Formats: sequence, C-alpha cells, structure tokens
Amino acid sequence: MQAIWRAFPRGRRNLAALVAALVVLSAAFALTATRSAQAGPNDVPISPEFLSNTLSRATKLGQVENNTIPGAVEKRDKAEAAWKAAQDTYKRLYAIASAPGATAAQKDAARKAYPDPRAKPEYSVVWSGKQNAADINADVISKLVSNATINPQGLLELLGPQFLPGLDGFQVLDVRKLNTDGSENTDYGKVVNFVQLPLPFGIENEPHHMQYEWEDGDPIIAGALFTSSTWVIDVDDVPNIKLKNNINLLETGYSIPDAYDAVGDGRFIGTYMGGPVANFGGSPGAVAVFKPDAQKGLVLESVTPGGNVLAAGGNGKNAGGVPEPCSVQEARPLGTCANPHGIQIRQDLKTMVTSDYAEPREIVLDPVKTLDKYTFRPTVRTWDTTNPGAPKLTSVAHMPKGWREPAQRAHENYGIMENAKTWPTTKDFPQTLESKGAFAGSMCGGGVFFTPDVTKLKGDASDKWVQVWDDGLSNLMGKGDADKFLDQPGDCAGGAWHQVSRDNKWFFRSVQGRNPGGDNYFDQGAVKQVYDLDIQDLIKSAQDGKVACDLTKGIDTDGDGKVDLSAQRAVYKMAQGQKIADCPTLIDTLPVKDVTSGGPHWASLDNHSYNPDGSPTRLTFSNYFVSRTGVDGDHRFYLVNIAKDGKLSYDEDFRDEKTGALGVNFNRRDWPGTKDGGFYKPHSMVWVTPKGISPKGQAPLPVVPADAPATKKVKKAALGTGSLKTALRKLRTRSRSTVKVTAKNAAISKIRIVVKDAKKKTVASASAKSLKLGRSGTWTIKRGKAKLKSKARYTVTISGKAGRTTVTRKLTVRL
Repeated sequence: MQAIWRAFPRGRRNLAALVAALVVLSAAFALTATRSAQAGPNDVPISPEFLSNTLSRATKLGQVENNTIPGAVEKRDKAEAAWKAAQDTYKRLYAIASAPGATAAQKDAARKAYPDPRAKPEYSVVWSGKQNAADINADVISKLVSNATINPQGLLELLGPQFLPGLDGFQVLDVRKLNTDGSENTDYGKVVNFVQLPLPFGIENEPHHMQYEWEDGDPIIAGALFTSSTWVIDVDDVPNIKLKNNINLLETGYSIPDAYDAVGDGRFIGTYMGGPVANFGGSPGAVAVFKPDAQKGLVLESVTPGGNVLAAGGNGKNAGGVPEPCSVQEARPLGTCANPHGIQIRQDLKTMVTSDYAEPREIVLDPVKTLDKYTFRPTVRTWDTTNPGAPKLTSVAHMPKGWREPAQRAHENYGIMENAKTWPTTKDFPQTLESKGAFAGSMCGGGVFFTPDVTKLKGDASDKWVQVWDDGLSNLMGKGDADKFLDQPGDCAGGAWHQVSRDNKWFFRSVQGRNPGGDNYFDQGAVKQVYDLDIQDLIKSAQDGKVACDLTKGIDTDGDGKVDLSAQRAVYKMAQGQKIADCPTLIDTLPVKDVTSGGPHWASLDNHSYNPDGSPTRLTFSNYFVSRTGVDGDHRFYLVNIAKDGKLSYDEDFRDEKTGALGVNFNRRDWPGTKDGGFYKPHSMVWVTPKGISPKGQAPLPVVPADAPATKKVKKAALGTGSLKTALRKLRTRSRSTVKVTAKNAAISKIRIVVKDAKKKTVASASAKSLKLGRSGTWTIKRGKAKLKSKARYTVTISGKAGRTTVTRKLTVRL
C-alpha cells in the first residue's frame, strides 16, 4: 500500500493539503479583516467567497457546478437556430444555382448566402489545473529574489490566486466569432463557463491531454498526470458540462494517463505512460480501452501493457514475439522503452500507433528527479485493433538517429512524444490524398519521422521509418532575424503536438522552445513557434510504399538507387528554402512570445469548420507544459487563423476580456461565479459544438462553382531546330558540330539530341540542357569513332520535358 500512498500525493493527501490550505487562507483572511474593513472589500487578499466556493464544490462528490455567465445559453440557442436557418437557406439556393440553366443572378444569390463557418455555435473546452506554490521552480524563485523591482505588495495580492492550491477543472470559451448576418459575436473569446472538480481527485491532477478531436455525441475524456485519473465529461449541453465518471489508478492498475483517440464505435483507447501501482511512474506503461456506458459515459474495458520487462537488447521479446529494438542502455532501468504517450487510431486500417516519450517518474515523484537522458525513449509501436477491445502489439521501431551530431548527446532524437495519422479518403472528403502513412516526432533532436504504410509494420520495424523534417529547419527559417543565428537549432527544442490536416496536404506542429542558457552559458535557446508544412509530395510519393526523403542516410535524387545528396547537405539546402526530392516544404512559422521556461506545447485544429476542399481554417494553442519539470509557460491561450494557402496568423479579435491583450490569459483573479478562483494552467483543449450541429463525418457545404472562363486553345509544347542538315554534314569530317534548338509554347528541360543510322545504332548525340519558353540555344553534337557518310539516311530525335510531359521531335535527314 505504500506505493499507492506515494502514488497519490493526491487522494487522501490531496484532501489534507486542501484542508490545510483552507486553514491558511482562513488565517490570512482573519489577519486582513481589520484592514479590509477600513480599506474596502476590494482590498481583501483572499475573498471569503473563495473559501465557501472551494469547500462547497470540493464536497459535491461525483458532480460539478456550472458557472455559466448570464445569457450564454440563450445566445447559444439563438446562434444555433440562426445557423440551421442559414444552412437551410443556402442549401435551397445552391440547388437552384446548380441546376442546368441557372442564371448568373441565381448563382450570385447562392454565393452570397454561403454561411461563414465562423458563425457556427462553437466552444473550446480547456482542461486546466490550479497553479500553486509547488509549481514555482527554482528559476522563478531566483528571479523573484534577485529582481529588486518585484513589489512585495504585489506578491501579497497574488498569495491566493497564484500560490495557494485549489480545485482543477475546465474553462469553456466561446469561439463563435460572428453572427450569421456578419456582425460580431460580443462573447467571442469570453470564458462563458468555469467548472471545478470535486474531491477526492479534484485537486493536484496536473491536467494533461484529452482526445485530439471531439466528435458530435462523444464525451470528453481527460487524463490527469498526478492523480492518474481519467475523467469522463458530458458536453451535450455545452457550454454547460456534466461529470459522468472518474476512472482512477486502482481501477486501471497503471499510472500517468496521457492521451486518447476514438476507435469510431464509441470506444476510446488511452495511453498510460507509467507502470503499474507497484512501480508508479515507472515501466512498462500500457494502453487502456474504454467502452461506452449509458450511465457513466465510458468505463474501463481492458488494459494491455506496452511491452515486457527485460525485452530490450535482444534479451527477450514482447507479447506476440515482437522484439524491443532499444539498447539495454536506452531501456534503463527495467529493459523496456514501453512508455506510450501519443496515440492515433486508423480503424479503417485496423491499426493503432503509439509513441514512447519517457518514463514519467521524474515528473510525478517530487522531489525525485532523474538526470539520465535515457529516461527519454526513442521508440514507436503499432497495434492490431481488429478487436479494438483487446489491442495486440504488432511492431516496435527505433526512430532514426537523424542527420545532426550535437555536442550534447542528450540532444539526439529522444522523447518520441507524439505521432499523427493520415486520414482515409471518404465520400464526404473525396479530395483527401490517399495515404496509409503516419508521422512521429521527437521532443529532443527535432526529428519528424514518416512511414509510408502502417499496415506493413511488423516485428522490428525500425527500417520502415525515415526522418523527413527537423524542428531546427523551422527554427532557422522562422520570421525573426535571430532565428538564423541559433547555435543549436532544433536541439531539444520541445516539439510536441502535431496533426495532419483532414485532406492529408498539411502538417501542423508546436515547438515550445528552449530559453537561452538552458543548456550552457553560450546556448541561444530554440525558437518558440507553431509551424506548418506542405506534405503533398511526400504523401503522393509514399503511395507506392516508399519515399526518397531520408535525413539520416541521405537522398537518391535521380532514382538510380544511389545516394546523391548526403543528409547534411539536404538539410543545408532545405534551410535555404530549396525543394529537395519529396521532402516536405515549410509553409509558415508563427513566432510565440513567452518569456517563461515554456511555450506552445499543445494545440487543436478546428475539426468542425473545414473549407470545402477539406483544409482547416483555425487552430488554438496554449503555452504550458508541466511546471514541476522546470518547463512551465505563461498560461496564455491563442486562436490562430489558417489561410487557404496555409499561412498562419493570430486572430487579432480574439482578446482577453479582462485586459484586452491578445489571446486569453489564464493568470487571472476571478472566473465566472468564482471570486478569487486564481491562476490556472491550461494544458489541452478540444473544439465542441452543440449536439447535432456538427454530425460525425459531415462534409463541408459545397460551393457554387465559378463560371468557366472562355477557353482558349492551348498550344502544345514543341521543339524547333535549324541548320540540322548542315550540322550533320560537318560530322562527315569533324568530331563535333553545333545545332540551334528552340523551345516553343513552354519551357522545356532535359533537351537532348540523338542521331541514329539506318541500323538504329547511335552515331552521334548531344547532352541534355534546358530552355526557357521562347528561348533558343546551341547544342554541341558529338559523333562516335565512325564518320557520317554522304548519301546515307539518319534519324535525329530531339526530346525534352515540359513539366511531366515528354516532348519529342523526330526528323529524317539524308546527307
């Protein structure tokens, strides 16, 4: 039982901590009572409402209290009715505009009626924890002590809001920007509901991740690092929410839940990074299946360990005979790297991918901290989910070392925190590129990895993954001048969340960065940013089961089976913006200003407001990791617009209702219905719409196509030549001659000339060169040993490439 007690600093210890904190609060309130009577109610450091609210909500076991702001539900109902009406109107006008013989006026009427997705009633539900004194790391304390400008009165004012414990919970933000008539929604960016969780597990959760996307009719499933709880939340009446279930450590038998993904049949599967109760926060971790339940939303169905102890280094095997390709050193201390963090399910392929991040004992067992880099893992696992209630391990892969050779060996590709699936092509999303691939990314080392087909991964699948990008490239190609001068670009930059757009064309990733001096006195840190990549060439190339891009072994650029470009040279060229083979290309970087030890860790794509082609329109992200690891964040929450070309920009209209600053600041004193609720640490978020507004798999509304412009006859690319006969005549007596070639109607590359005799034997040729549209050039034709003969007939072939089209001109010349 000692392990269980240690596992819950939390549980009964949470209750004791909360009661002790409330005693302190009461004493502080008593000490300030006399002064407050003279100074006025606003000067009381700790509100008496905070005491009563905390006690009241903490003891409402199994339920939560909604603190929805006045008018929020009525506004939701009005917005919902208006959205449905706007959709119905558009569908009617679209049917008229799409019919044969539709007039220009009818088409224009339909186009004007297209409902802006930003008018859809939509909320961001944010899973966050109350900040307290234990979250303040040594770096912050040293700044507070050394900074002479800190106001002691200011610290006293923040005693309760920032430094005292409280109940964790959820903030619900209104993210509907517009009304259907185009006017602004005055609640845009507001926190419209604040919900705190009850004891025994409502305090010191260290809220972590939820599912990556919420779908209509699903509950929210949320993991808590410190209490090892999985919370199940009903959002059918959003912005109001309801607590349905808490699945704790004693039920699952495993510790430190991280993330969840939906199977599609009502089940969810979640990752547990930490080991069983007897080895809380250790290894191996596990995957847990949760099945639907009418009363509790979700209940535990099964738990499967991620691997076996002592399987690494060839000493043993995992379940099903799957090897563990970690070295004994990498798998310390128990001979396994199985600490699953990220999780993505392609149930159409009956396959699940999990990535191993770290043995999380250093996060939860305060004050114990490991100094061993090998607490961070280099592996990714795949699972057979033919029976989703009982996943079976099918492969483990050691991610590539990558191209870099850092002086700090801990900055190699370790900590494979997340993976990202590609999406199936469906009738609702027909423009989705066909793919069975998946991505993974390392928190240290900066590696972004790809495998073309997850169904082909069996046993030791290490050779099936390649590195295709690097966070350091995004750092170097950022928008700031300082980005170009980083001394360790991408090294332990803190890459975390990443996802692929629904059309499989773009890849999004957050990098929380590293402050200068974090690794050594000369360390300039790593840029804090959110970035996106164009992955279309990679996805198309991978359809045959292989890709050329490889930032470990190097790249075969001409398809002859030999490496023509080393990984290092490829990275250098990519950093200059050059397109290399089928590697991704950078679309945009969004710099993030955060002066703390953290930055943007988690994000979420708006999966309810796609463009008609299936591309996303918005995302949200927050600046917070886990403060007790020494990586905190400024607790800000932002909304980002995604342009049709993938460019990223902050939504300047999404501002804090308390301060007017860009984004929503979770460092605030009061929350709806909660005086002195205090500072919160926003970790993860999901986009939620009222029930029935965004049915699962619903395609974006189609648009009225633009009228086809008058077509012009397109002339085909062609090659012209002059003085050809004269050039061949010279080859009767000379070893070489020249001929003029012209590119007609298009630029033409790789133009070469071949001269063959009557027996179809090549007697002369000119090497390949390129021409721009309308340009002429001179080619030198070199003959072989035999001279050309007079009165003989020769066939001359001039060929080249106009894009992907081969252009050929054949001529017969008699000398």
